[in-house]
Amino acid sequence: MDLFNDEKRDLIYQLMEKSHTGVEAKLRKWAKPPSDTELEKIERAERMVKAAIKASDVLKDKDITVFIKGSYANRINIPSDSDVDIGVRLNTLYFNKYCEGLSDSDFGLVDATYTLKDFENDLANAISDHFGSENVTVGNKAIVVHANSCRVDADVVALAIHRRYTSKENCYEGVALKANGKTIYNWPDQNYDNHVSKNSNTGQRHKPFIRILKNLKKEMRDKSILENNVPSYLLECLSWNVPDHIFDKEKYKEMTLDSLDYLKTALLSDDTTKEWGEVNELKYLFRDSQGWTSWQAYSFVKEAKIYLEGLE
Repeated sequence: MDLFNDEKRDLIYQLMEKSHTGVEAKLRKWAKPPSDTELEKIERAERMVKAAIKASDVLKDKDITVFIKGSYANRINIPSDSDVDIGVRLNTLYFNKYCEGLSDSDFGLVDATYTLKDFENDLANAISDHFGSENVTVGNKAIVVHANSCRVDADVVALAIHRRYTSKENCYEGVALKANGKTIYNWPDQNYDNHVSKNSNTGQRHKPFIRILKNLKKEMRDKSILENNVPSYLLECLSWNVPDHIFDKEKYKEMTLDSLDYLKTALLSDDTTKEWGEVNELKYLFRDSQGWTSWQAYSFVKEAKIYLEGLE
């Protein structure tokens, strides 16, 4: 962590806030990245999960990678995002998808005797032993480690490697997890890289816009004026699909309203949105397999634009 750069960044944000008033100042406050204190708590939670695995006789010698994923990893979380996602990947277990003509045997893979369910159970036991069972809740998707003064709430997820092969020489690597009996594939590395790229291409406005959308959603829900609760990841994907040039506005209010206006129009056209992808660009954003719809996204964008226009 570069303290000089962190101090300089904080000073810049303070000066920016002082130079704006009203709605613009509010949006700029919402757009700010997480504080150093939040980041320290996140890093501490990750270290403690690693310590729990190291203390486990069952897991300590396995090939395991622990990493932060989701909004905290991409630095697009807001203060109300209380839980940090921690991935715990077993690097010897694979859930692969192959193009025609390929199978497990082409890569020397055989059916696993130690399954993802076995790994989930052993990880839950290791986490409970380390943190105390009274501080841990084992859910269908994640092992929840509850917060204290030293750490934020952590959702610890057992993962396997997932590879999508387009040929024997080429594949996209992500992770696989189990939730409610279903196998889900995620792409944390691709999400991270594309967030960084989009943020750079938009003059560092993509990530602030996501934080603004999340804060808008929170404030509207707090005031009971939001009809539907859109997932935070969907908001990230909506920002991803806004053309870069629309972010090119000096005022955050103008940038936000222009982006919402673009989304409001685009989401009414299936021809426009049918090829939209998630941030990772490895999953379509609006297909039957998703847990949301384009109409749900449109409703949020419409309500958010009306609400923002009414702020003074």
